[in-house]
Amino acid sequence: MVSEKGLRVYALLSRLPFPKSYLGKILLAAFVGTHLPLIAMVLYLTLYSPIGFWPGLGVLAVVLLATLLGTGTTLWVLYSLLKPVSLASEALRDYLDHGKKIGLPLGFTDRAGRLMADVRYAIEHLDEVICSLEERSTRDYLTGAYNRRTCEERLAGDLARAKRDGTTLTFALMDLDQFKEVNDRYGHQAGDACLKHAAYVVGRSVRKGDWFARWGGDEFALVLWDSGEEHQGKTTLERIAKELSNNPVMLPGGEEILLTLSGGACSSHTAGGTVQEVFSRADEALYQAKEEGKNRFVYV
Repeated sequence: MVSEKGLRVYALLSRLPFPKSYLGKILLAAFVGTHLPLIAMVLYLTLYSPIGFWPGLGVLAVVLLATLLGTGTTLWVLYSLLKPVSLASEALRDYLDHGKKIGLPLGFTDRAGRLMADVRYAIEHLDEVICSLEERSTRDYLTGAYNRRTCEERLAGDLARAKRDGTTLTFALMDLDQFKEVNDRYGHQAGDACLKHAAYVVGRSVRKGDWFARWGGDEFALVLWDSGEEHQGKTTLERIAKELSNNPVMLPGGEEILLTLSGGACSSHTAGGTVQEVFSRADEALYQAKEEGKNRFVYV
């Protein structure tokens, strides 16, 4: 809880109906403060001066001119000195409302300068934390691949894009063969190592622009954009299977085993335009690959 000690005057002035803005209240206080001497002089010349009001009018005119010049200068300087506070406030508001980062200046060592530097640091740090949390919310914690929720959202967007642009994408479902046996024989740590290894192989085997996700358990989903090559999707899937079979995974106990994949794939051109339709066709093809002996891909 921040102490309110020293905020009594601020609290009192903040309740004034006019002016409403913080800057306006400061400028009003400065205006009143600089005019008090002038008001005192007018009252003195009017009520107590032995020379009378009219003879002192020349003196009053000089004082009035000096007061106006001093007031204008004071208000301008105060406005300039309060600019760092306004910039810091605007920077916070723009980031919170629109996610826009304003580069507040650095290098000033007084309190206003430190305020701008602290606000800039806070915004940058907050942005890093938010980006990190957003990234984590889209990823599977074990493999680093996209999670199922993100997969469904991104696949829906890609299918809409493919339909809009008249392009084609390939959607594949893959899972590890005999994964349950690996878990039963070597334990779940070995199973986790296999999943991470499979995700690593898949990730380095796809092109830029393609992407994959952990659909659930030992099942992965893969999206490949059509590059115009004949059977491009099937070629990529076979390359993934070959890479996996040629690179054994090291288990926590030091033993090496070879993994194999089975998969089913379909194109958006033939499967339909929704996530459910594409998934259904790929799932049917995956089931067929398992029935035909595993370690193979069926491309619809």
